[in-house]
Amino acid sequence: MQIYPIPCGLGIAFLIENNSGLFLVDTGTPGEEQRVLAKIREVGQKDLKLIWITHAHYDHYGSAVALRNLTGAVIGVHPADAGSMATGRSPLGTWRSYGFIYPFGLRLANRLNPLTETPPDFLLDDSQTLAPFGLNARILSTPGHTPGHTCLLLEDGTAFAGDLIGIYHHKPRLQRLLATDWNQLPTSLARLKAAQPAWLYSGHSLRKIPGSSLMTI
Repeated sequence: MQIYPIPCGLGIAFLIENNSGLFLVDTGTPGEEQRVLAKIREVGQKDLKLIWITHAHYDHYGSAVALRNLTGAVIGVHPADAGSMATGRSPLGTWRSYGFIYPFGLRLANRLNPLTETPPDFLLDDSQTLAPFGLNARILSTPGHTPGHTCLLLEDGTAFAGDLIGIYHHKPRLQRLLATDWNQLPTSLARLKAAQPAWLYSGHSLRKIPGSSLMTI
């Protein structure tokens, strides 16, 4: 299995390759589908089976519809974020620290390059898996940043943490900028720690970091 992080505007898409085909975690901002397609061509496979969206934010599902139209891949998300995606919304909740810039930035970005309504093709809740699609990966419900925020745990111990975890000065930190429910974040972090991932990808960093570094948070 290989993992290819792809910078896609304000976000990062993660392309996973295994013997069953290709799988994508998040899609970056709107208009970034060609970057993903270029990586797919570089990898040498054509079969993008599915797109898992960690949460319904502009910079995570923005190019999902375009990629579905171009590849036929199905789109999945947690039920609690399905409504936001289906109506083209990106709920930010409340901000802390310099998170105040995001509501203004989102309004500007949506004027320039608006989100597309993105009805998901399937929904998965906590502990359900992507195995029927060919990827041995488990959904971990980690709400707080959004109601339906999830982490994705691969069979080899790699975790995609979305925006539950940020990387600050090369160290992981719990989300501290935006949340729809700040009180849920510590519990969600504890759930990710309990899963004991071997490696971790954050939604806005190209670096793979040791899962053991979570214990410093």
